[in-house]
Amino acid sequence: MQHRLVLIALFAALTRGTAPAGTLTQWRGASDIRFEGTSTLHDWSGTVSAEPFTATVTMDDEGHPAALKSQVTVKAVRMDTKEPDRDKKMRASMKAADFPLITGTMDTTFDKVMRPGGKTPSRLPFKLRLLGRDHQVDATISNWSLKERTASFDLDFNLSLKACGITVPSVLLVIRVGDTIKIHANVNLVRE
Repeated sequence: MQHRLVLIALFAALTRGTAPAGTLTQWRGASDIRFEGTSTLHDWSGTVSAEPFTATVTMDDEGHPAALKSQVTVKAVRMDTKEPDRDKKMRASMKAADFPLITGTMDTTFDKVMRPGGKTPSRLPFKLRLLGRDHQVDATISNWSLKERTASFDLDFNLSLKACGITVPSVLLVIRVGDTIKIHANVNLVRE
């Protein structure tokens, strides 16, 4: 009888590694985004909120996060710099009528998100779809907090207008927008 229990325990230990990933958990997400740019005249900034989204986190056998899948969507027409003329030009440059949605798609394992030996995420690789083209982004995570069923963090990355295919016309031939746009997002996730 004892020999039989040892065989069952050994079989369970050997097959555990080949079993499908652990438990799937759903997290409701919200994000407020700030974008900042420069021009030869002055710096400028704006805000937009992402549409509500769901993140699916796969938990391993010990209850730690193992993988993340999510898609975050922003409506380009909701980007707001508090300057109506600038907003009109921004939306025209981004071809918002033809490409109304900007999406970020995350599908990654936590070993790519965590620093070696780290206990909190430090980066988030994702695919950004803008103007109908995909761009690989490696964002930095800071201010990570996990309390009971709520996680929050800040996400930062830079975008090149040229690399994204966005052309902003100069004003009076001398005022030009800088190529780099800084993106900062506050992200909140609540486990369902």
